[in-house]
Amino acid sequence: MIRFAVIGTNWITRQFVETAHESGKYKLTAVYSRSLEQAQHFANDFSVEHLFTSLEAMAESDAIDAVYIASPNALHFSQTQLFLSHKIHVICEKPLASNLAEVDAAIACARENQVVLFEAFKTASLPNFHLLRQALPK
Repeated sequence: MIRFAVIGTNWITRQFVETAHESGKYKLTAVYSRSLEQAQHFANDFSVEHLFTSLEAMAESDAIDAVYIASPNALHFSQTQLFLSHKIHVICEKPLASNLAEVDAAIACARENQVVLFEAFKTASLPNFHLLRQALPK
């Protein structure tokens, strides 16, 4: 069972957690929010015991193997780097970073720490994107 944490308590996080639980392979063990009250409200819906208002404390916790990042876009890269550097697998909502240099740095950090880095960008796999790629050279 993979123990994971979430950063962000919005609708997409809720959808991710519900789907992860349905698989039977993942357990939500920690929630981060800037507001302890918001973290508690979200955690109550999923019987989560570890609540954090400090990302550093969550990254140092032994309660998680992976983290799902669904925070404001401008925070994705710094949060990704923090967790990768603590040897925690990362699933980050799009965009992972704001430029290619940040993407390269995140990939390097994941490789260095031998953890998985995954950007949640499903639309690139949809049929309309495949058609667009085929049409671009024309």
